[in-house]
Amino acid sequence: MAIREKVSKKPSVEKKKIDQFISKGSKEPEDQQKQEDHRLSLKIPKWLLREIDRKRRERVGNFSRTLWIVEQLEKAVKRRK
Repeated sequence: MAIREKVSKKPSVEKKKIDQFISKGSKEPEDQQKQEDHRLSLKIPKWLLREIDRKRRERVGNFSRTLWIVEQLEKAVKRRK
């Protein structure tokens, strides 16, 4: 004789909470929605990327290329004012 586990037809409270959480979906935090950042793609020569990477290594810490490029653009714009 096989023994079967009793299966409840009513979902548990945990399952209901999980389903509610999943059904909400993801939303960006309000402060991110208000940002007016613009995404763009740049074609940069390999020699320039190597130079950027060399400059990044001169700094203390780990900085992404994107952060380094944005900082340099910001400095250049401020100098022109």
